[in-house]
Amino acid sequence: TGSADDFTDPSYHLPHYYEVWARVADKNNGFWCDAVSASRDFLKKAANPKTGLFPDYANFDGTPADPWGGGKGNFSFDAWRVAMNIALDYEWFGKDEWEVEENNRLLNFFYSKGVNTYSNQYTLAGKEIPGDHSTGLVAMNAAACLAATIPQRKDFVQALWNAEIPQGHYRYYDGVLYMMGLLQVSGNFKAYVPAGVNNGGCSK
Repeated sequence: TGSADDFTDPSYHLPHYYEVWARVADKNNGFWCDAVSASRDFLKKAANPKTGLFPDYANFDGTPADPWGGGKGNFSFDAWRVAMNIALDYEWFGKDEWEVEENNRLLNFFYSKGVNTYSNQYTLAGKEIPGDHSTGLVAMNAAACLAATIPQRKDFVQALWNAEIPQGHYRYYDGVLYMMGLLQVSGNFKAYVPAGVNNGGCSK
């Protein structure tokens, strides 16, 4: 029993990895394709249609979840990573144009808040929750540009390039996202599929 299986975390939905597994696995390929479709569909439901923001936790129908009253229905630290996952899915497979629309919407929101000054937490409707301007979120917004077409995307990548290497209390989480963001925007984060192993992938 317990409540942890009653909701999900949008940042744990990784359709790009599931698609890779569907291509390289020697069994259960259909299962992984089903997981791809389920995650892509879920992310559409969980994104706020105006701001593009995601909650940290969500119910399985995509509505925000805050099971313990800690603000997990808001855009916060876990939710930073969703745009990166969407971007990687589009960069690797390019099967869903909604992913470009979503990251454009999200980046436009952050641009409206000041590309070098936005907070690290918001309600899904876009009300600022006082916080820091975090390097980890700067990195994830730069990664989001892999599936974005707005001209301002260059400013987000430049902001990551200008960012200092994270130090201090939050250096672990900010630092890991900083490293991943640099790998991704430089084209060095790839799906490595063994030569001669490709089961065709998923149809959508």
